[in-house]
Amino acid sequence: MMLSAFAASLTLALGQTSDTVASDTVASDALAPEPPVRARLSFTASDADFGAPDAFTRLHAALEARSPELASGLRAEAMLSFFLNAVGSQGVGIQDNASLVRLRYRPTSWASREDLSLTVYPLSSTRLAMGYEQPVTWARQAFPSIESSGEPALELRLTRQRWGAYAAVKSARVSNPLELTVDRRLALFAGAGVDVTSAFRAELEATTVDRGVAPAPALLGEEQPVVARGVSGRVQWHQGAPVGPNVDLSLYAGDPTFFERFFEPELYPGGFAAEVSLEGSFVSQQLEAAEVARGEKDESASAAALVARLKWDFLRVHALAYYRTVTFIQVDVPGFPPYQALPEDSNPRSEVSGSVGADYHFQQWGLTPGLLLRATMPAEFIASLGGNLGLADRVAVLQGRNALSILPRGESRELVLTAKATVRWDLGSVAGLVGEVFYTRDPNRTRFEDDATGVGDFVRDDPTAVGGTLLLQARF
Repeated sequence: MMLSAFAASLTLALGQTSDTVASDTVASDALAPEPPVRARLSFTASDADFGAPDAFTRLHAALEARSPELASGLRAEAMLSFFLNAVGSQGVGIQDNASLVRLRYRPTSWASREDLSLTVYPLSSTRLAMGYEQPVTWARQAFPSIESSGEPALELRLTRQRWGAYAAVKSARVSNPLELTVDRRLALFAGAGVDVTSAFRAELEATTVDRGVAPAPALLGEEQPVVARGVSGRVQWHQGAPVGPNVDLSLYAGDPTFFERFFEPELYPGGFAAEVSLEGSFVSQQLEAAEVARGEKDESASAAALVARLKWDFLRVHALAYYRTVTFIQVDVPGFPPYQALPEDSNPRSEVSGSVGADYHFQQWGLTPGLLLRATMPAEFIASLGGNLGLADRVAVLQGRNALSILPRGESRELVLTAKATVRWDLGSVAGLVGEVFYTRDPNRTRFEDDATGVGDFVRDDPTAVGGTLLLQARF
């Protein structure tokens, strides 16, 4: 019997900037020039379940450099960002984290935060994505089967005082099983945002992604292109000082900007501040039809998120609610199985999640303890597993992209509950500590085992687990 589930997460940050900013320093910090060179080194050790062999360690390194003015209004900057992962007993693997090179141009008549920028992502481009809040972003990796040379991108962005717009293109070398070649495929992005009033902003973006040729029809000599098209939009209302993210480390998994954003100083100027945003995404792509041989099907996917953050003096409250369809969770695979649309009789049911949390900052000690509660009804669908063990039609709970839990016969999904105790401790301008301890009960966990007669089947597993994460960051 496993212990009741909780996971502990601890983050230690060493740096030059305090996470607590008093009201009399906000203005000067906002105008302070950025240093020409900055470096960050982050060490992560994580074990989601102490009772299972799934622990890992990872080192993230980032180096940022900014040039002096090259010409009137023109400056250059670059960021080298990568992970070092353990491979085998002594090996080390290097993984790019969307390193970039950027040129910025600002005419003398423009405001300080206005510019025209051209950004090159030479290796990977996961910083370019559709959607805004991490649980409902998509197309971070636009191409499912990259042959080599990564997924580089080029982005042109214009930022003005009350509006902005961008256009970008990603590319990758993708296998063509019909011609037995490797082709260059493109993904096009475009978006814009406008401040309708001083407190209200609206944003919209769209993409079209050429994901190549579906492999199964190609084996039969037929060409079936897989093209994804989608839009994402968001409306925001804000008042007062920005409200930073709460300590919910698992929420930001997969976000390449996590190591930069999470350690930004939090402003506590006093008084009331709030942010509310509502966003939605819709995607349609052509996949293989499961019901008809050599058939095609336009499969749609959607997601939405409502986020609310408020601050009253030193008290912060965060709330998040979102839903994702089964097809949206699998949208970048694409499909399930890959390149195949869900059958009409799969009866898919969307994932729905809601969380609320609060923390309070004790300025004298630099301590910010908090609590968070989350309830999630995971996505599910009827999967045809095949075989001769009576497993042909079972309910499958989708825990994440390609992460399935097959439920016992006749059973359905159940609610997943999580409770977290969090803390952030700012130790002056040199160090900080962020941690979370959480309890999770997930009745949808299953395992495959033989019964007394030697016949194998899926059975419910212990719904609880104990785990933890440690993140240590040093900044220079």
